[in-house]
Amino acid sequence: MNEKKDIKRNHAKSFRANWPLHLMILIYTGLWIWMAVKPYSRFDWVLENLLIWAALIVLVSTYRLFAFSNVSYALFGLFLALHTIGAHYSYNENIVDVWLKLIFHSERDNYDRLVHFSFGFLLGYPLREALSAWTLLTRRWLYVMTCVSILAFGAFYELIEMWVALLVAPEIGTLFLGTQGDPWDTHHDMELALYGAVIAMVITAVLSRRTQATN
Repeated sequence: MNEKKDIKRNHAKSFRANWPLHLMILIYTGLWIWMAVKPYSRFDWVLENLLIWAALIVLVSTYRLFAFSNVSYALFGLFLALHTIGAHYSYNENIVDVWLKLIFHSERDNYDRLVHFSFGFLLGYPLREALSAWTLLTRRWLYVMTCVSILAFGAFYELIEMWVALLVAPEIGTLFLGTQGDPWDTHHDMELALYGAVIAMVITAVLSRRTQATN
């Protein structure tokens, strides 16, 4: 119960007074404008940005009903920044891919795998924060349901990718899906999102215990 009270207290701050959030919005807007210039494929860039626009619409429209903590908004911003960079390159080779190839000695462009892992790792905590405020789940079940929900959202996103590729742009379906000839690509994407969520929840549990021990 104390955790839920802390969340409500943090959400009481008005948007006008929340200057850290203003700074996050300014930084992300600058990055988005930069990445909107001469993308690898303009049509694929638009398709990839559908996720960004949908996420921003949800976050803005629900702010008065439920405002996340600034930590969660920072995690949202980091994930959207990673996806924005990926959208610019259509998740083809970029500087991060070059580093990952050198590290893992792989021929595959792995930036998309990094983003799928980040989906669970970065969005796990905000999701847990929302579940804590909206449900009566105990602390242990919050950790479990956060991981389960991330896996479900990850699987649903794979379906959305398939539907968009089939209905909107079948001619660039391979580019949009980014399977790179891997028949297990979709499975690995969901797997990495789950791993990211599990790691995020372990970190959250450790930090929570340390906070309780110092109080």
